[in-house]
Amino acid sequence: MSSALANQIAAGEVIQRPASVVKELVENSVDAGSDKISINIKDAGRSLIQVIDNGCGMSEKDALKSFERHATSKIYKTDDLFCIYTKGFRGEALASIASVAEVELKTRQENDQMGTQVVFSGGEFISQSPVNTPKGSNFSVKSLFFNVPARRKFLKADSTEFQHIINEFQRIALTHPTIDFSLYHNGQTVFSLPKVSLKQRIISLCGKNLNSDLIPVEIDTSIVKITGFTGKPQAAKKRNDKQYFFVNNRFMKNAYFNKAVLLAYEKLILPDTAPPYFLYFEVDPHTIDVNVHPTKTEINFENASDIFKLLQAGIRETLNKSDVAPAIDFENVEAVDLPYFSSKSEMPEMPKENFNPFYNPFNSTTRSFQETDKREKNNLENWQKLYSEDSLLTVSDEKMPVAVERKFLQIKEKYIVSPVKSGLMFINQFRAHFRVLYHKYLLEIDSNADGIQSLLYPETLSLEAQEVAMLYDLRDEFLAVGFDFNFDNFKSPVLKGIPPYLDKDRSMDVILDILGCYKQEYGNIQSSIKDILAKSLSRNEAIKAGRKLSEKEMETLIDSLFATKEPNYSPDGKPTIVVVPIEEIEKKFL
Repeated sequence: MSSALANQIAAGEVIQRPASVVKELVENSVDAGSDKISINIKDAGRSLIQVIDNGCGMSEKDALKSFERHATSKIYKTDDLFCIYTKGFRGEALASIASVAEVELKTRQENDQMGTQVVFSGGEFISQSPVNTPKGSNFSVKSLFFNVPARRKFLKADSTEFQHIINEFQRIALTHPTIDFSLYHNGQTVFSLPKVSLKQRIISLCGKNLNSDLIPVEIDTSIVKITGFTGKPQAAKKRNDKQYFFVNNRFMKNAYFNKAVLLAYEKLILPDTAPPYFLYFEVDPHTIDVNVHPTKTEINFENASDIFKLLQAGIRETLNKSDVAPAIDFENVEAVDLPYFSSKSEMPEMPKENFNPFYNPFNSTTRSFQETDKREKNNLENWQKLYSEDSLLTVSDEKMPVAVERKFLQIKEKYIVSPVKSGLMFINQFRAHFRVLYHKYLLEIDSNADGIQSLLYPETLSLEAQEVAMLYDLRDEFLAVGFDFNFDNFKSPVLKGIPPYLDKDRSMDVILDILGCYKQEYGNIQSSIKDILAKSLSRNEAIKAGRKLSEKEMETLIDSLFATKEPNYSPDGKPTIVVVPIEEIEKKFL
């Protein structure tokens, strides 16, 4: 096997998409001791990925050697795998990148008068020559996957790939607030992050609205030290896009520790929601294994169960100290709360009896107690029969209320029940209405494909930098469904027009909902904006559980449901109808 082929095979694991190149090159810049890193992207990384740093740079010999596989590895013996302090350590990144792209490196060490330029294409060495360049390194990766057309073919849309780049950028920027980062896409400034405190870096990346919602976390034990921030319960959202774990300044994914955080918020947040958190673990490198995944995002912990308990207890204590969690008095947990009064002025009023002050027993116009008593006795005549043993059997059919035949019955103000030939049909009213409205809005969007309602007063949008970048990449798709934006000021886009069927007051929520869907799935979703828009509008308008429906409303809803193409499922794929067969019902009665 040739070295070029071996590098391409390695690239299949290490370099999955343009975001992988960004991650590897920026991590190398961090390892090089840089305090200023600039990333320039064109066409979501297809055409160009350029990373410029002011790190230590490389000598002429090292610059060429760095493209050899494992030449830059920090691993010399097996024990070194459990003593990792740097971002990269396997030495595969540059060789893998060079095997699937055209790569140019310009680098110079501080004490060298001239730098060196190295060029590779498709894993083949092209040239090396002296060059005048600033201290540090300048990597330019062009035409990614040009020699592996199958890999290039399976890249997603630019908006999707750039979303992945932003995610990788944020993960690194959040671990190094003392490094000046900047990110450009097609000539537009997406992020410009100066050296700041950790909290300011979080706010710069994830939005100013987090400023008042973050609570500092400090958990210091002999096993692990955990610092960072967690969100107040009211900041919990259904979209889990602001949850970050880092260990020894390395981003990691860990569903086990995420569960510990959610348990700490138990009964403080709504089901299916999660708070934002940015938690940094410091552990002995000998107690973790970071080499269990090609991207090094999954990490094994030697003391995982102990850290789980410490994390849960520490977050809970943090919430209690911040007065956002109710304190529990264990001594009085079984006691019954009784009212108490600190002064006579707070004593309860004496009970008052109702009486007629004008009552005169000798006046015939006033009603006597005897008459009152007589009327009450007449009202309760034969009341004893209600409790006789055979009362239910002796009541005549003529006195029983006549049952009105109902086509539909509402249960718990959530389900609609109707008899069918095979048994009983249960319909979820929210999902049914969701399906009906979705079908309606799809037709409206199609019929108003070219319609835009211009706003008399255009609105400047307040979005995160990540959302602005996504909105810019998706601007043509938004325009196709009736949203018109002005990007003259890239950081503060202006909403100029909305679809005719949408209220202006709801437009911002709908835009955020669409962007949230892309952000939640890292942009890797198959649905079009038209589909997401129809879902967003119909989901918000659909009748919720808890609303009582008249029989006519139930009948209209069911007729409309069965007039749609897919009545059995809601637009998000959940069942709307469940039929309980008569056989199942008969089994319950033995």
